[in-house]
Amino acid sequence: MKSAGSAINADPAVRGGQSFAPRVVLNDCTLREGEQASEVNFDLDARLRIAEALHDAGIAQVQAGYPGRSETDFRTIVEIRKRFPSWTVEAVTQVFQKDWREQIDRAVDSGADWIDLIYPVSDLRLSIVQKVTRSQMLVRAVEAVDYACARAPNVRFAPTDTGRADLGFLDSVYKAVVAAGAKRVTVADTVGALHPAATAFLVRRAVAVAGVPVQVHFHDDFGLALANTLAAAEAGATILDGTVLGVGERAGNAPIEELAASLELLYGVPTGAKLERMSALAALVASVSRIEVPPHKAIVGSHAFAHKLDAHVMGVALGPAAYESVPPETFGNSRHIGLGRLSGRNAVSARLRQLGLTVDDDAIVDLLAAEVRATAEGQSAPIGDAQLLAMLERLKSAV
Repeated sequence: MKSAGSAINADPAVRGGQSFAPRVVLNDCTLREGEQASEVNFDLDARLRIAEALHDAGIAQVQAGYPGRSETDFRTIVEIRKRFPSWTVEAVTQVFQKDWREQIDRAVDSGADWIDLIYPVSDLRLSIVQKVTRSQMLVRAVEAVDYACARAPNVRFAPTDTGRADLGFLDSVYKAVVAAGAKRVTVADTVGALHPAATAFLVRRAVAVAGVPVQVHFHDDFGLALANTLAAAEAGATILDGTVLGVGERAGNAPIEELAASLELLYGVPTGAKLERMSALAALVASVSRIEVPPHKAIVGSHAFAHKLDAHVMGVALGPAAYESVPPETFGNSRHIGLGRLSGRNAVSARLRQLGLTVDDDAIVDLLAAEVRATAEGQSAPIGDAQLLAMLERLKSAV
């Protein structure tokens, strides 16, 4: 495997501790988990536009929602199957609810490739929310897998809140559902309570105990969703969940664009994702979600490849690799030059070029850079393009 960024990434001493699955699958959950963000609500048209963008970006699998709980989710899956018949689609069911059979039936009727069965596994959730014992949970889990497997070829069992479960009981759940026919199981850090070392431990254990592909799902409550997902991949997880921009419940999930970029370029692990589509994908999801992409968001932010210090701008002009691990075009993004009190002729000239202007008079450029610095010393806001152009016009007029 090759990797970018640093030769240390590919050093055998580093690689020796990694146990990647033979094939890693990116599973985007924006249509399900993303819509659980408090401010997000997708109509059918928006859902299908996102699905099309995900498909075009090479994301191998999509989790499309709860067809047994929502008619819109059901119709989403039906339409995705019509438009992209070879694309892998998941449907989620909550088998801790009374209508769990109807949910499974509806998921099967939607045409989804994978039927996902969710039931909490931690004692905390079982006692406070579900109000059942471990034994009762295990009985329902096996019953639900039996029922789903009689109706669909591909069933995944997801014991949610995995990170806070009793390990011995979790092992028994994995063994029981696999014996009942589940072809995949999940490690889900439902409340974002794991760190990467604990994640790797859980995933290795799940891989060994279950003997089937392990899917992982992490939340970003401590800002560790991406780190945990990568740790899970290193430990042998096969299917990796994420959402565009990390949008999701509470603090969100692992950003799929950062996950794809990290796997492809830092780990050298192929995912099939088309990295050059990531910025457009993020912009679409932001638009239909009515959220803003943070300017400095990794990979897809408008200032993710911004340079301001004059020495850095000069270095980028001489060779972009000096200050960028990969070019912004890798992700369909672009470079931005900012101006402030440390800007010199390199930064000013570079920003003018980005605005489509070339000033050949070195004296004017030096005067302009001096005015930029002086102005920036007296204001808290950055030097805007309108300010810069106004300064340039004044200086030209004065000559």
